[in-house]
Amino acid sequence: MQELTIPFHNIKILIFPMIFSLLLNQATGMEDSAPESSVGREFPARLHYLEMPMAFEQGLKPLPLNSAQQTSWGRIEDGRQFADQVNTLGQYNSSLASIEEASGPWDSGLTEQLLMVGSLEQEQGNHIEAIKSLSRAVHISRITNGLYTLDQVAALEKIIDSYIAVENWQDADLYQNYLFFIEHRAYGASDSRIISSLERLALWNMEMFAIGFGEALGVRLSNAQMLQNAAIRAVVMHFGEGDERLPDLLRNLATSAYQVKMYPEYAAEVAQPEYRSQQESFRQKLNGSTSIIPDSFRTGEAALTAIVNYHYKTSSNKYELAEAITHVGDWYLLFDRRRKQAEVLYLQAWELLRDEEDGDDLINRLFGSVAPLPTFVNTSKNFQLRSSDVKIKSSMEHSIADLSFSVTAAGVVRDIELLSEETDENARRLARISRDARMSKFRPILVEGRPSASDGHIFRYRYWY
Repeated sequence: MQELTIPFHNIKILIFPMIFSLLLNQATGMEDSAPESSVGREFPARLHYLEMPMAFEQGLKPLPLNSAQQTSWGRIEDGRQFADQVNTLGQYNSSLASIEEASGPWDSGLTEQLLMVGSLEQEQGNHIEAIKSLSRAVHISRITNGLYTLDQVAALEKIIDSYIAVENWQDADLYQNYLFFIEHRAYGASDSRIISSLERLALWNMEMFAIGFGEALGVRLSNAQMLQNAAIRAVVMHFGEGDERLPDLLRNLATSAYQVKMYPEYAAEVAQPEYRSQQESFRQKLNGSTSIIPDSFRTGEAALTAIVNYHYKTSSNKYELAEAITHVGDWYLLFDRRRKQAEVLYLQAWELLRDEEDGDDLINRLFGSVAPLPTFVNTSKNFQLRSSDVKIKSSMEHSIADLSFSVTAAGVVRDIELLSEETDENARRLARISRDARMSKFRPILVEGRPSASDGHIFRYRYWY
């Protein structure tokens, strides 16, 4: 089998351009930062998020028969754990008081105690109090150890977790970037220890883009791809192209490329002067040579092809290799480009599985039913992204829509029929879901290695409003 050849050095290698200041004093007065409960709506709520559909025959797993008993025992154990935490928290508070009385409010010994108190408060769901304790720990660390030392990292990570828990996206975002600033200042862009930091901030930018948080969403996409490429470069530089972290990093890069495809207008924002200068300056800091504009088709193609090369060189699992090859074909089908090449790749993957001992089962697993594209993406589609209406699923209601349709050999959806009950309240949402399904692409079934049309497919769409 011929190896696909888009080398790693063709993947953009950039990094995140933003450096923010630490806002330690914002820990006070945070009681007002919790999200307000929603009020009754006079008009039918708009469709907000739509998940990737699930084949109806997969169904939804019912609760086990003994779930009530398990829940009861779980509550008992939770109660015991909570009581233990309260006792431990009291001990740490007593220790804090003793240290302050003996050595003053800025003694370095307070840092570890405050970190433990903050952690316990966090575990009990007291995130406001947790942030106060953890912020104080960071403040003392900055005074006693220096402004930009790594001693504060553990507390910063927990502060971010608590800000996320109370849905304070602004401060969570600031602290995410400050944390990266601290680690980048300590390690630089090429040190192997920066890899996890690059990946973390890349995923954060993708998550914030997905909910529509930020004044310049195009910069989110640019940041995500810059960070992912920097992480890929660091992994390859230090550990080689066979490192097991590469497939996930490359899939995340392809996912960001898919986000660019879904919302291409945001990529153009980065070319505006107020954003271009900050992106360019950071690219120069990393000696980057590629465009700062987030890319879709070529970046995703390069990332998915690199995954194929990874499995081709390192894995003996033929199914993983066939699936990776199929994803490249899916990418071509999704963009309606190189359809002939997509068919060649599908056939290559099909032949690879056919030669296995359990080939029929493997072929049926990968090609026996249609699949929504891209299959490696779990991000929900945000229909209100352009409205700057920042919401998360936990604050909304959800429902399901079941659709029946056929899929052509080119992956196009046809003959859509709505199977769910339609009412005055949900009619507009269901119509929007049907239109979105009609515009989507599915991997067609393969018959003797060739894409074939099929009908009678039923998929369940879960949505939030």
